[in-house]
Amino acid sequence: MVLGILLLLIGISIYLLFRSETITLYRWCASAGMKESLDTLRESVRHWDMPAFVRFSLPDGLYCASYILLMDAVWKKSQRTLRLLVASLIPLVAITHELLQVAGLARGTFDWSDLLCYTLPLLIYYLLTGGLFKKT
Repeated sequence: MVLGILLLLIGISIYLLFRSETITLYRWCASAGMKESLDTLRESVRHWDMPAFVRFSLPDGLYCASYILLMDAVWKKSQRTLRLLVASLIPLVAITHELLQVAGLARGTFDWSDLLCYTLPLLIYYLLTGGLFKKT
């Protein structure tokens, strides 16, 4: 649970510090009275040369990993198959959306880095839990 929350906070921090002020998350924080604090923090890291992968793709992977860990913790006492399916739901939706972008059936621009960041946490989760087809 703690690791899931930590990964979520890291992803949020990257978004708030290194992405445009037009993102919804920044506007929510500004509406909550945090604009001055955020602007001060953004100014202090302005000179950091953050790679595009870290700014644009890594947060999504961190969100997926966070979701997987949190759902696994919340559903820990449930049947294994149900726990795996619930933990897989959002990453599978993200992977599907990214693949639909290739076909022009979903808004956005397909990016291999995004696909990797959605897929890798799910694959690691399956490997660590023994996969979908392990007998309980």
